[in-house]
Amino acid sequence: MAQVWDSETVAVRNLGVSERQPLLVARTRHGEPTPFHSDTHFELEIGVVISGRTQRQIGGCDRVLGPGEVWLCGMWEPHRYRVVTAPNDTIVMVIRPQMLVDLRFDEDPDHRWLMPFTVPPEHRPRPSPAVRPEILAWAGRMRRTIGVEHPRRALMQRVLLLELLLLLDRDWEYPRMRERVPARVAGVDQAVELVFAHPAGITSADAARRCGFTRNRFSQLFTELMGVSFAKFSLRYRLSGVASRLVRTPDPLKAIAPDWGFTDASHLLRCFKKQYGCTPMAYRRARGQMAG
Repeated sequence: MAQVWDSETVAVRNLGVSERQPLLVARTRHGEPTPFHSDTHFELEIGVVISGRTQRQIGGCDRVLGPGEVWLCGMWEPHRYRVVTAPNDTIVMVIRPQMLVDLRFDEDPDHRWLMPFTVPPEHRPRPSPAVRPEILAWAGRMRRTIGVEHPRRALMQRVLLLELLLLLDRDWEYPRMRERVPARVAGVDQAVELVFAHPAGITSADAARRCGFTRNRFSQLFTELMGVSFAKFSLRYRLSGVASRLVRTPDPLKAIAPDWGFTDASHLLRCFKKQYGCTPMAYRRARGQMAG
């Protein structure tokens, strides 16, 4: 059973992915066990254990993972993790969700690349023992792209990410369950796409109508699957857009606020400080940017 912990006190992080760099890949190594660390972030996260064992607590799901096993973490999903057995070697990828939302291939245009991250944690893909050697072979290929200067390194890493997701999909039973959960998940995925398409904001009533649900049913499903209300998810997404713009540009708050659905700079300031624990200008200065 997962340990009880206060997800409201988890630090909110911005991991630095962007439209130009929607995927970041890192290798982490630990020579001894570690205490728990916790955080939450807008970016999707997927990781592979190469050696040792790591404990991951996501929602009500508490698992100890060994070589060839994988964890997936959704948007704004509080999670805790620690190294149980060392030496521990893992590959961690953080992904801008829009990269998967926008992904379409003619061979399978209806494939929902986002679904493994939006279903409840207990239903996410888990590689069978037969697949784990392939996962470890995949990890070896991804590991060789890290820290190597190559003009197509980013492209190679994207292709390898899709290869991993397809490996996990091979024997994942959840999308093939007879009950209508996958259809409901698809509706929530559509709502996420609407949030991304409307940076200035979209109401839950409008999103419910476009997704084909009543407002109450939509609110229930979205909160059940995403762990937060639609309104809070939309607000967090818009604030992550503000945070990214603060880092990338010297634009003043009064110019940024209306583009992300805030009535004015004061409204943005209050919301930003509540989520990130500092003012927008302090956030910008901490990342070496000059205020506009």
